[in-house]
Amino acid sequence: MYGRSQYRFAYAAAWTPSRVELNQKLRALWEQHIYWTRLTINSIVGRLPDESYTTARLLRNPNDFAAVLRPLYGPAIATRFAELLRAHLTIAAELIKDLQAGNTAAAADAQKR
Repeated sequence: MYGRSQYRFAYAAAWTPSRVELNQKLRALWEQHIYWTRLTINSIVGRLPDESYTTARLLRNPNDFAAVLRPLYGPAIATRFAELLRAHLTIAAELIKDLQAGNTAAAADAQKR
């Protein structure tokens, strides 16, 4: 079992510069994801003129994630992650629009997917 100082050393040694850089990249991507998701939802609900721009920018995030994940997991897994995240975002936008339109059947279908 590690003593307190040995644990700190083992933990600190795990944080190599490349891991710190990866952590920073992923944090930035998740921050962008949150930011653009919120703007897209606000644009859809508010029927704002920037809806297509904010949606397009949000849908760029899956590719940005894939670029960071590709060296770690390979192209097939990174591409699949991007596809799944893009589908999630697209379905979520459908759900919001269906709920806004009062189309409960389509909203239930989107929620199920």
